[in-house]
Amino acid sequence: MNKSVFRISIFALYLIIFILGTNCYAKIDSNKSKIRKKTSQIVLKIEKVNILMGSAVYASGMRPKQYDNFEELKKNASKEELITLTNHTNGVVRCYSFWALLDYKEIDLFPIVKDHIKDDSAIETQFGCTASVEKVGDFFINLVTPSYVDDEVKKLNKKELKTLDSLLIYKENNLDSRFRAIEEAETTELLYPKVRELVTKFNNQSALVTLAKYKNEKDIELILNNKDDDAGNFYTYKAIQNFPDLRFQEFLEDNLNSSLNDTHYDNEWRELYIAIAAFKSPKALELLSYTFTKVKNPNIKKYHINFVYDAIILNKFTLYDNLLWKIWEEENVLTLDGFKYLLKIDSSKTYLLSKKKLKPNYIVENQTPLSIISNENIFGENLDETILNFILINDKDLAYEIITNKISEAKVIEFEIYCKKVFELKDPIFIEPLFKRLGKEDNTYVYTQIVQTLISFKDNDINKRILETRKQNKNMNTGWGSDSLDQILEKNNIQ
Repeated sequence: MNKSVFRISIFALYLIIFILGTNCYAKIDSNKSKIRKKTSQIVLKIEKVNILMGSAVYASGMRPKQYDNFEELKKNASKEELITLTNHTNGVVRCYSFWALLDYKEIDLFPIVKDHIKDDSAIETQFGCTASVEKVGDFFINLVTPSYVDDEVKKLNKKELKTLDSLLIYKENNLDSRFRAIEEAETTELLYPKVRELVTKFNNQSALVTLAKYKNEKDIELILNNKDDDAGNFYTYKAIQNFPDLRFQEFLEDNLNSSLNDTHYDNEWRELYIAIAAFKSPKALELLSYTFTKVKNPNIKKYHINFVYDAIILNKFTLYDNLLWKIWEEENVLTLDGFKYLLKIDSSKTYLLSKKKLKPNYIVENQTPLSIISNENIFGENLDETILNFILINDKDLAYEIITNKISEAKVIEFEIYCKKVFELKDPIFIEPLFKRLGKEDNTYVYTQIVQTLISFKDNDINKRILETRKQNKNMNTGWGSDSLDQILEKNNIQ
């Protein structure tokens, strides 16, 4: 299925869910008598915007007025009002009210989450650059699931999560969380009939994926004959990943060959390649290598290569190692997981390619150092930070050159990595490059990071120069960025 068509289908589905969900939940009584006037006024402001927003949205990372409304709700509404508002007629209000409740450690959130298992009202969300549509019940569940977004707020415990998953599986509902619960369910003998029933009677695609985990031969034809009008073969491929039987191989090869000359990207391809890689065989390697020899469209080829890479990383196998090196060296495709894996295989080769990764014009030479230093301390939160640390312990001069260049040209997303490293190193050599960028920078996140990094040197002359640079750069004196900068300077007694 064409990706654009798939997107339109999903959008249409969400539109229907939004309409039906909103009408369904309109029956819920918000019990306005329990809500004070001040709180009601805040709720009205949230309803008016009617979008669930995070603290920084769009490419600019601006703080939206809606998040201020949320902060105002947290500050003014009592926990009793918030509990009541989780049953408000507006889905965005319900979500913000439940979100605010997470700050109260004494409140038992589990009954509230259970009460919203059928809350499939769809709301518009905006977190960072990503706009989406999410069901209210899913948002509730995501917030209290460990490792989701904010780890500081209260979460459900293991027993509650297990009970919740059982309710999602056995209690009829339309939440996306149900699909996740089914896919992640423990494959017990008791569960098998229910999972098979969900597939045969309701064509539940997540259940198909779980069914494959049982590796029951009588399910092979059921998997091969699976049809889904919206997702195509997406879930069929995911099922085969769990059950890489040779009887699926011809099906996968035929579908791969039919995709190689497509001129439109399809999101099914990723799962197709993962299914192929799951076989861990010479034939699988042959099929994974097709992307270098049989895909002619250069724009489409990059999608195939990225999917092949992901498939290999998920199914690491010695036979695939050379293809993994080829993808990094020729296509510059690499992840932190892949870096760690290749480092163990060949540290010298990894080191040479790492230089080229952060310095694209670096010429990879045949000669390699006699010994490469590597230890667990090099691993940071992301790939670039890890590679930088790797280079730093082996070639300080080159690492400093890379940091200096990145201070000058790095985009906002990666800039923090290099400020963080300057903060750690405290080498005066980076002061001039930082001031050069500060003198012309217009992005709030970048110039506030620069200022905080420069302040960390604890030098009065540097602090005075920060103030002078601010006078010259008008970008640092407007909007919320100026307010943030004022707070930073005030906190450090710089006037």
